[in-house]
Amino acid sequence: MNFFGFMDETGVLSNDTKQPYFALGLLRLYDTSELLQKIMAIKAKHKGIITSQSKQDFMIDELKFSSLSTNKFLPLYKEVIEVCLSYENFYFSAFVIQKDKVRSRGTIWDTQLQLAKAHINQHCKNHHKISIIADYLNKPKEGLVFENEMRKLKQVFNACMLESNTSIFIQLVDLFVGAIVYRYRNPQQTSKRLNRAPKMQLVSFIEEKLEEKTDILSKEHSNFSGTLRDNFAIFGEKFYFSVYEK
Repeated sequence: MNFFGFMDETGVLSNDTKQPYFALGLLRLYDTSELLQKIMAIKAKHKGIITSQSKQDFMIDELKFSSLSTNKFLPLYKEVIEVCLSYENFYFSAFVIQKDKVRSRGTIWDTQLQLAKAHINQHCKNHHKISIIADYLNKPKEGLVFENEMRKLKQVFNACMLESNTSIFIQLVDLFVGAIVYRYRNPQQTSKRLNRAPKMQLVSFIEEKLEEKTDILSKEHSNFSGTLRDNFAIFGEKFYFSVYEK
């Protein structure tokens, strides 16, 4: 089978004490049409609600975890997450790196390419083929070309980079990896204690929905402990969601 693979990352691999974690996510989809239509309908509905509340015309251009600074958009983000996690053939995987434990191999750019290729290898086996569509990254002047490096993998039949505002599916990856790293940075916090923190409310919502998915698929198909700050996989015939630390 041939798949689309949407990739995005959060954090940087360079030394930055304000960003102790780096995470990369891969959303693998066979068909995008039905999920796209559902998300566009949700965005249109919430545009009408927000416009009527604010009495101003408002266009929801891009879903980004980092921009979730107000409860105003939280219902929109929750509804998008819910439709994703209930979508058949939804396959998402992410890894997290605590940067003070990682050993760079060559330049930071080289390391990032190696990590991306390793992640694709792990989550798209040789009998499947995938086209990688990634959020745009500035390449160092003398650095390897991202698309060329991805195409070296047997599973990858093509690759390209896009600005995230042109792809709702790259934006979905941004939401999930953003939520995962936020949980890593705030392991003890809950949405109840921080009822004014929309980011934590979204994190808790994702965790609740994954627990519901675990109940549906049975515990035999999951080692999810209830928090995104964990090594876990939830899987079924038509669903997969995993987070692991490197």
